Amino acid sequence: MTTMQRCSLLPLVALFGAMACSASSESPSGGGGTSSATGGATGTPASGGASASGGASVFTATGGSTNGTGGSEVVNGTGGFGTTATGGALGPTGGKVGSGGMIAQGGSVGAAGGPGDGAAGGPPPSGDKIPPGYPEATAANAAKCTMVGLTAGLCPGGGPGPICMQCLFGGTTYGTSETTPTAEGTMLAGNYVVTMKVGGAAAGSTYIGAESSRGLLATVNTTAGQSLDYAFVVNVRAMEGQPKHAGGPSGYPGLDLFFSGTAPQVSAIGYALATPATKPTMVYIASDSTTCDQTGNKFGGWGQMLPEFFAPPIGIANYANSGASSSFGFWNDIKAKWTAGDWVIIQFGHNDKGVADATVQQHLESMVADAQAAKVIPLLVSPPARVQFSGAMDGDQSSLHAAAAAAAAKSKGVAYVDLTALSTAWYNTLGSQAAALKFHAGGTDATHTNLDGAAKLAGLVTANLKAQNIPLAAYLRP
Repeated sequence: MTTMQRCSLLPLVALFGAMACSASSESPSGGGGTSSATGGATGTPASGGASASGGASVFTATGGSTNGTGGSEVVNGTGGFGTTATGGALGPTGGKVGSGGMIAQGGSVGAAGGPGDGAAGGPPPSGDKIPPGYPEATAANAAKCTMVGLTAGLCPGGGPGPICMQCLFGGTTYGTSETTPTAEGTMLAGNYVVTMKVGGAAAGSTYIGAESSRGLLATVNTTAGQSLDYAFVVNVRAMEGQPKHAGGPSGYPGLDLFFSGTAPQVSAIGYALATPATKPTMVYIASDSTTCDQTGNKFGGWGQMLPEFFAPPIGIANYANSGASSSFGFWNDIKAKWTAGDWVIIQFGHNDKGVADATVQQHLESMVADAQAAKVIPLLVSPPARVQFSGAMDGDQSSLHAAAAAAAAKSKGVAYVDLTALSTAWYNTLGSQAAALKFHAGGTDATHTNLDGAAKLAGLVTANLKAQNIPLAAYLRP
């Protein structure tokens, strides 16, 4: 049992509208239903229709916009990778990729806020232009969401609370197996296109998550009466988080959405499996525990926060798995799913201790060659640094094999993000081991970030995509 805010509500459809809250003890409750994303009454405030007076959902987190308040991060500007070459692959325009992620003028690295992580400045939220063929967002779908409790200070979807809502649009039975998905989970897997209206009659602040604590949209602040349309691609897998790993149960079958904060507001939701007309461009991730979709909110992989940064048609399919090395066991799973025009992010090194750089480079080049043969665009990323201060961050991160990743990228003519250098520079702006470990699991794990730290690392990666003019950056949210 966890203590949370119980809200006395008027009609069920106003579940997300104005609330009178008092503290109580409550266990998480299930949602459910597989209703279609079409239809639903619209009504007016005067007539009490479904969207009257703010419609559905109210919760709020107190901060978090996309960019932090530190200085801007650049990568030398002149040696990065160019725009798309004729065969769809990325060709280098200056040989070397930047200069390893230098920080301009000593400024700090701007990065995305984590769940509820406030950030000053930035443009007001503008919402999305909903792509053609995406489902209509309805109040009836939003009314299926239910209130649940905090667990260890965070909502089930990883958001900040104290109010947590979950919307289980598939099944309500949580699969506990860490190796075998449920039959229902397998049946309901796929890429879902999702729409929603964020905001309502009252001012609000809304964090959105999906599946296994996967970030979908960093906290958005809305003024009273403001309503913003958003669209997402959500990759729903039979194993909700990691492909197979202790601590990564299969989870709920089908699409799961989560909202959180002190007064978040979502008045309408639409969802449907992608069709040929709404087919997304997928970004697959092959990596390890520093990147994977972690379960339980203590740990966070930067890949599970990456969806916060991209608008449709981009979707993120994270096949990273704890303990994985450059001899990646789930590579064939990715190859079975990708299609021409998709992307694949490849990051390995943490679990290749004692392996020669040349061997790691060979493994990376083999994966890149597979992608290029399938007309899938590869992006090599070096691993995030381990937190190890001695006055400043210890520069010897050679066991992470950033050199192998850089060499493989140069050899194969593909884009490269030096996250080892970028994360080292960011940790140095924090000034101490203790300050850096606040972004890591339990405040003690030097390798694995928490969800806030994962969002910061994802922000470093996406900022570097933009700095290098890598074409994937064209799909970043404003």
